[in-house]
Amino acid sequence: MAHKQIFVIGAGAMAEAFIRGVTKAGVARPQDIRVINRSRVERLTKLVQQYGVQAAASWSDATGADLVVLAVKPADVTEALRLAAPHLNRPLLLSFAAGVNQSYIADRCPGVGTVRAMPNLPVSVQCGVTAVAYGPGVSEVDRAYVFELLSALGDVVEIPEHLMDAATAVSGSGPGFLSYFLEGMEAAAIRLGFSPELARKLLVKTMAGTALTLSEWGVSPETLRQRVMSPKGTTEAGVKQLDAGYVRGYVYEAVLAAAARSAEMGKAYQLAPSESNQGD
Repeated sequence: MAHKQIFVIGAGAMAEAFIRGVTKAGVARPQDIRVINRSRVERLTKLVQQYGVQAAASWSDATGADLVVLAVKPADVTEALRLAAPHLNRPLLLSFAAGVNQSYIADRCPGVGTVRAMPNLPVSVQCGVTAVAYGPGVSEVDRAYVFELLSALGDVVEIPEHLMDAATAVSGSGPGFLSYFLEGMEAAAIRLGFSPELARKLLVKTMAGTALTLSEWGVSPETLRQRVMSPKGTTEAGVKQLDAGYVRGYVYEAVLAAAARSAEMGKAYQLAPSESNQGD
C-alpha cells in the first residue's frame, strides 16, 4: 500500500508536535512529510535535522500531497491559503488555526476536504486532547486516517464545528488557566517554607495525580472535591476562602471570555489578510 504524502505549512510548536507524534507512533514516515515555512529558517532546519522530514522546495510540492496540514497562526491563514491554493490537487486539509472556520478555508481552496482541529499544549508530550470537526464530504476513510494521526498526539474528541470556539476555551486555554491557579499555589507553598523546586514538584504531581484519579474513577470534579473536603478540615477552610472571593464565578467567566475571544479572532483574521510571517 502506498504511503500517504503530507505537506505541512508552518514550522512552529504545533507543526513540531504533530510531526513528533505521528512519526514516533509510526503512523507516518518522516520521508513522506514535507514542510514549508516562509520565515525563521532555523525552525525548519531543526525539524529536518531532528525528525528526518523534508524541507519543501517550493509551494508546488503540495501538488502531490494527500494531506495538507495548516499549522500557522490564525493571522497567517489568509496568506498561507493564497500561496497554497493553486497547487492543491483536491487533497484533505487539516487546520489547526484557532477561530478560522472551514467555510473560509473551503472558499479559498475549492474542492478540498476540510478538517478543523483544536489541540491543546499537552499534545507536545503526546498526552493532550484534540477536538476535531469534519467538513461536509469528508469520507469515512479520510475520517479514520485523520483520527489515526491525531490519536498519536493524545485523545481525540469529535464535535460539531459550532462548538470549536468552546473547545478552544476549555481545552485549548485550559492548560493556561490551570497553570495560573498553580502560580498562586506555588507562591503560597514558597511562603510556607518550601523551596521553589520542591513546591513545583509537589504541585505538578498533585495536579497530574488528580487528573488521573478523575479519569480512572470516572467521577466529577465536584464529587472528588467533596471526598477530599472533610467537615471543618483544611480543604474546607481553603474552599471557603475561594468562595468568599467568588473564584468559581470568575473561572466560569474566564472560560466564557476565552470562547468569545476565539470567535472574535476568527472574524477579524478572516476579514483582514495578514502581513505577518508564517510559523512564528
